[in-house]
Amino acid sequence: MPAAPVRQAQRVLIVNADDLGLTDGVTEGIVQAWRDGVVTSTSAMINMEGAPERVAAVRRAHPELPIGLHVNITAGRPVLPSERVPTLVDRNGRFYSLDAIPRHLLYMSLEELRAELRAQAERLAATGVRITHIDYHHHMVVLYTPFFRVVRELAKELGVPVRQPVPASVTGVIRFPSAMKNSAVGQMMGFALRHPILAARMVRHMTPAAVRRQAELLKLDGVPAPDWFIDGFYGNATVENFLFMLERLPGGISELVVHPGRVDEDLRRLGAGYIEERETELAVLTDPRLREVCAAAGVRLAGYEVLRSAH
Repeated sequence: MPAAPVRQAQRVLIVNADDLGLTDGVTEGIVQAWRDGVVTSTSAMINMEGAPERVAAVRRAHPELPIGLHVNITAGRPVLPSERVPTLVDRNGRFYSLDAIPRHLLYMSLEELRAELRAQAERLAATGVRITHIDYHHHMVVLYTPFFRVVRELAKELGVPVRQPVPASVTGVIRFPSAMKNSAVGQMMGFALRHPILAARMVRHMTPAAVRRQAELLKLDGVPAPDWFIDGFYGNATVENFLFMLERLPGGISELVVHPGRVDEDLRRLGAGYIEERETELAVLTDPRLREVCAAAGVRLAGYEVLRSAH
């Protein structure tokens, strides 16, 4: 059944859980937050060890769960053999971490990136998933704007929408209390402080103005995206902050990015941080008050399929 059209005055909220497939516990937590809470969509981190098997199992058990591609170039190993993407990986054949990657961005090959992201999409499709959209791990393929051209190309090739590239922390449409440290703006500022010489060479590619330009290019390419991308819930997950967001939610289609999960040993072993916080998010997102407040506020919960009727 086609999604109902969206009028600009309406408020529609996509609640997307990133990192499906990362570990068993994260995957189980995402499914629970979708089944019992306000999560309406998820995206798979398909390059991680064991992720294809986890995602395929979720698809079989819950074929109605919308699953997108969480493109990733900062965690784990590439889908392609490391010798095919040598500029994207360190000497151990792993993606550079979020802290390390800024030192290498200028030297990364767009052709290698294009091949790797396409391979990630193909691996996800091979699990039987019909890819609903594309979004971005650590927002890195947006923050370094030359990479976003590759994302736009892949979205057009797959015929899917993408996450709005301009975060709310840039537009100022919604800013959570004390969220700056976790925001896209905070990432850009932190990078500039840690790597001032490199930042000077890359600044024109990584300014808020350069990121805003990516949204204009999406429209020129005819690639749909939500009107707003709310990035400040990360590290700030409380029922009160969810209600704070709802009160300020603008008209149109918004996406709230969330990271629920259950803590397991594999998650601890990855050592990437944001561990117990996933359990906190799971508890918040399954709080029964949230659906009630969304309904009372006239906020429609939807997945990325809503963009098919809005554009």
